[in-house]
Amino acid sequence: MRLDRYLANSGVGTRSQVKKLIRDGRVRVSGRIVTDPSFKVKENDVVECLNERVEPPRHVYLVLFKPAGYVCDKVDDANIFDLIDHPRSREFHVAGRLDRDVEGLLIVTTDGWFTHLLIDPKSRLEREYLVWVEGKIDDEMKRRVEVGLKLNQERFAPAKIEEVEEGLVRLVLTEGKYHEVKRIITAIGLRYKRIVRTRFENITLENLVVGAYRYLSDEEVKTIVQIATKNRLKSRQLKGL
Repeated sequence: MRLDRYLANSGVGTRSQVKKLIRDGRVRVSGRIVTDPSFKVKENDVVECLNERVEPPRHVYLVLFKPAGYVCDKVDDANIFDLIDHPRSREFHVAGRLDRDVEGLLIVTTDGWFTHLLIDPKSRLEREYLVWVEGKIDDEMKRRVEVGLKLNQERFAPAKIEEVEEGLVRLVLTEGKYHEVKRIITAIGLRYKRIVRTRFENITLENLVVGAYRYLSDEEVKTIVQIATKNRLKSRQLKGL
């Protein structure tokens, strides 16, 4: 990693600020003054700035309350990365995307391994949605969702669905297929009007308003990794039977 990026990602300052510190001879790498911002920091290097050790940058884990009208791609159009003010925003990607018109919980991170773990179908992590609908859900609709819908040649994993109140249902999925919520709701004869993801396994929108974000706690990250790892192991064991 470039020295200026290492320092910026560790919170020493902005990219321009740390470049000035480097060029002014205020930064040492393994005891040697380095004045080139593009210097490559190796894994075992010790970096010091202003005579204080700078710890290696850690991965960033955020949960964002996505508003409707924003996409999950880094494009010129309104996108969710516009809502995040962070020096490492260029490294961010989404673990479990949402359509432009869908609101709710998004996990945004710099950790590619973590993202892969969360979106892997074998991890079987629960995604909970509130769906405002036209039409009334009945027992047959529930049964079809709970045993696993089959649409054309594609089968969906069994899911949970319940009526919260008239015109509002709660849907809990354990996979992230393309347009899965919309396709399930449409297939059972309802029409969706609004969709909000409220939970991703143990992670919720608690204390967040639309458009805001917060850092995941170490405990939240640890818990979801443990659940995903356990589910993947169980999946491998069942496959081996």
